[in-house]
Amino acid sequence: MQPLPPFAAIRAFEAAARHLSFKDAAQELGLTPTAISHQIKQLERLAGRALFIRHTRRVELTVDGRRFADEVAPVLDTLATAFAKLRDSSGRDSVTLGAGPIFAARWLVPRLANFWGRHPGIDLRLHHSPLPVWQQIAQFDLAVAWGAGGWPGVVSEPLLRIEVSPVISPELARQLDDPLSPEQLLTLPLLHHRNQTGWREWLRAVGVTMPEDLPGIVFEDANVMTQAVLSGRGAALGVLPFVAEEISSGRLVQPFSLSIDPGDAYFLIYRQRALAHDAVASVRQWLLESR
Repeated sequence: MQPLPPFAAIRAFEAAARHLSFKDAAQELGLTPTAISHQIKQLERLAGRALFIRHTRRVELTVDGRRFADEVAPVLDTLATAFAKLRDSSGRDSVTLGAGPIFAARWLVPRLANFWGRHPGIDLRLHHSPLPVWQQIAQFDLAVAWGAGGWPGVVSEPLLRIEVSPVISPELARQLDDPLSPEQLLTLPLLHHRNQTGWREWLRAVGVTMPEDLPGIVFEDANVMTQAVLSGRGAALGVLPFVAEEISSGRLVQPFSLSIDPGDAYFLIYRQRALAHDAVASVRQWLLESR
């Protein structure tokens, strides 16, 4: 039997080949880009041939690298599946779903009773982290990713489009003019999700002249931002349909009818070979039917 290369080097190569990026592979595996580069160089030395063509800001696979990636990926999938079966002593089918916290809390959780009713024999394992979901697809059977679609190495199917519109608490609304003007929003703390882009797009759509820097607080977690607006800490761009229940119950006020499409959407992503597992195929079908 031929000696096997270090497993860590193979894993680093597979992630880099899937992302076509040492940086993204490093984020997925919890390493540094330098460590990924060293692992791949070790693999290339052992193989006696180049696996990547390195450009200044990007990498691409050589012909040998592409062939090796196509052969290695299903082997790693088989190992992951075998370990999942070993870990699950119940003998039940288990499917791992990656999703961000706002999607999981506001869209997925309300539908879980329906899922359990239709698929009582499948254990759904829900995971999320602050890293982009598509960068961690190797850890999941299926994932729900936010973006424009078309991520490398995965199938992406549209799952949910959203719109955004300003929302405030009823207590804050009572302190403001009735009707509220879009310009008056600039006197409030604006609650931003990750950056100011969303607010700038909405204010531009209603013709408001904006300062160079908008007021307010930037939140990484959309759930925390939603709690802040419910507590009257400022105005946020509410994600429809995620805050529809709060608006209909009066816990939040939507002072303007204009909502805008942010351009990106939620996609269901997976590697095609994952559907060979019947339970994964069933969860995919349920997710798409629940749109």
